Amino acid sequence: MSVDLASLVDIREAIRRATGFVEGLDHARFLEDERTRWAVFSQIVIIGEAANRVSRSFQERTPELPWREMISMRHRLVHGYDEVNWDRVWATLESDLPMLATAIAPFIPSEPE
Repeated sequence: MSVDLASLVDIREAIRRATGFVEGLDHARFLEDERTRWAVFSQIVIIGEAANRVSRSFQERTPELPWREMISMRHRLVHGYDEVNWDRVWATLESDLPMLATAIAPFIPSEPE
């Protein structure tokens, strides 16, 4: 498996884990649940790390994917871990991650059944 494909699979799996962590929670319950907040935090960091590992040539061939945004979100979280905007994290969960999952799906071969 190429580094690019492995990184896309990592992104897909981090999205799956992050959205799974909040299944059944609303915004208020998410904000109250420290363990879940930090679990989601870690998955968004993984998404940014994996995006950064994707080759520049693949990134240039797929400008429809939000490479800069994924990597920037990781940097904001890691370097600002003491001032996380949990409302923004929730918005990422609700809006950005589902769209990202859909956007990367065509670049990941389906698994044999």
